Amino acid sequence: MWPISENGRLDRLVVFASLAGETAPVGELVFEGRDRTRSFFRYARSWLENAAGRFPLAPLLPLKARAVASEPHAVPLFFYDAAPDGWGKSVLSFAYPEQTWGMAEFLAAAGDDRTGELLFGPDPDGPERFVPGRAMIEPPGDETTLEALLDAAEAVDEGRPRQHHLDLLFRGSADVGGARPKTRIRRRGRSWIAKFPARGDIFDDPRLEAVCLDLAAACGIETPDHDVIDVAGRSVLLVDRFDRGPEGQRYGYMSAGTLIGQPPGEYATGSSYAELAATARERGVRPCESQLFRRLLFNCFIHNTDDHLRNHAFLRREGQWGLSPVFDVVPHRQGRLVLPPAPDFTPEPDPRAALAAHGHFRLDRKSAAAIYDEVVTGLADLPQVLDRREVRARDRDTALALMPFAVNPPALPA
Repeated sequence: MWPISENGRLDRLVVFASLAGETAPVGELVFEGRDRTRSFFRYARSWLENAAGRFPLAPLLPLKARAVASEPHAVPLFFYDAAPDGWGKSVLSFAYPEQTWGMAEFLAAAGDDRTGELLFGPDPDGPERFVPGRAMIEPPGDETTLEALLDAAEAVDEGRPRQHHLDLLFRGSADVGGARPKTRIRRRGRSWIAKFPARGDIFDDPRLEAVCLDLAAACGIETPDHDVIDVAGRSVLLVDRFDRGPEGQRYGYMSAGTLIGQPPGEYATGSSYAELAATARERGVRPCESQLFRRLLFNCFIHNTDDHLRNHAFLRREGQWGLSPVFDVVPHRQGRLVLPPAPDFTPEPDPRAALAAHGHFRLDRKSAAAIYDEVVTGLADLPQVLDRREVRARDRDTALALMPFAVNPPALPA
């Protein structure tokens, strides 16, 4: 039973993670202030004393008995990666309009299949989903169709959801990050993310993202399994969840924003690809300089200028943090990268300019040129991939106009 304060807010969340295959309490988040805009996290004594299996939840949450304060944020940054983002918050806010929402309530209401390995509950007995007030939501059965979920997502995206739309989305969407409409589904015995069209799309976004993921794989970038399907005349992108293992085991998840220490909700950054790679190495993440350099080049070629720090992530697999598979790659209209290649480099999305930053990634010119050539070779598949993914002529023209370097890759500068 969740303890509710006099002003209807949650004061305390017990944090759970997987230890030797079992869900165990890790510590607690305690919220302070009338509006619950600050908190502190403290590891449980039982977790700290379990020398055989314990681990720090994140590089910035070392295994120490002292509490970690959240200020100036509502929770320590790592917990934002386990919380709903724009889309999930919209679903919850529509579903329970009388609830006052803060990070405590969003974390507690997000459910048991959120991104990453964390779960939450009211006490150490086990995780439990917080349901505000009376149970308004009737979770859908397994017979729910993807078409019904797409219609529900479209209604929420347009700000006109009815109760049955929220019933459909509560189970699979309330804990999903990102701003675009999406939900979780079961497919081939695994959990997948279904990404839907959104208002304001300039082309068939799900289908073009499938194209870009195909190209990323051809360019030597780790890419999740994915597919694009037609649902009642609309495209839906299906992406296999890379935060789950082959047997469904949970992997820890940490955004690059959390690793760098960027405040949640901030889009612009003073960091760069090279600084992200250096910070990852300093904090015990598997070295990822060459892979981030490859992704930088790829983003420049396809004009993916929505490369902010929440669109890069790390997974804790087999006891160590490493770069996650690539995600959210699609050409954009904005003319500048969010992350420049390195300090003192402009954010111009030009692969030739990015190549010149190779030294900041611990790469010599020959190694950097080899990566550049491999990306160019992978991009040669672009016409065939557009055909294979059945991209319409109008969408093809719009996308190709946005990524001229992918259409005509510039030769290696001397």
